[in-house]
Amino acid sequence: MIFFIAICILFLPCTLLFPIKKVGKKNYKKLKGQNYIISCNHTSNMDPVMLDIVFRKKHRILAKKELFNNKAFGWLLKQLGAIPVNRQNVEPHSIKEILSAINKKQNIMIFPQGTRAKTINVEDGSAKEGVALFSIRTGTPVIPMMFNKKIKFLRRTKLLIGEPIYPDMERKKDKEYLTEYANLIVQKMNDLLKSEDKK
Repeated sequence: MIFFIAICILFLPCTLLFPIKKVGKKNYKKLKGQNYIISCNHTSNMDPVMLDIVFRKKHRILAKKELFNNKAFGWLLKQLGAIPVNRQNVEPHSIKEILSAINKKQNIMIFPQGTRAKTINVEDGSAKEGVALFSIRTGTPVIPMMFNKKIKFLRRTKLLIGEPIYPDMERKKDKEYLTEYANLIVQKMNDLLKSEDKK
């Protein structure tokens, strides 16, 4: 309930002040009726807020546990769908909560860089393997997304949406596949920017 109240309050001012244009909506529509994991670049504190507003949908998002130190703010974050995570060493209970959310058909939003980055593209070696891990463990598709520039006040930003990526479940227990799949996800994310630059 709190999430939908927040969306109703923020939708109009945020869409006017931080305009976002979705590019590749047809790719997102391919997942109609199916839960998914969003894998997106992260350069602004507005990113998770705007993704929820753009899709008018609640996503479970991984947030650094330090944000939950304040009990009132931590409670609000949880109501909005945030899952506290230790960025240095993801704890078993956090992994369990994420997997439980996915198995309940909830949608997950993950920024594979783990924190805000200075560059728009996802640099080699900067992404963690969490997105790939959760996708492989549950067979859930990943939908790559990229903001083409940092979200700023009164500046139009494009949200580039790629085709869903499905894990090869026959290689679920292959340890090498985790890294391969993680690299593939990052590649597909960066390809969105390259395709946009060519236009």
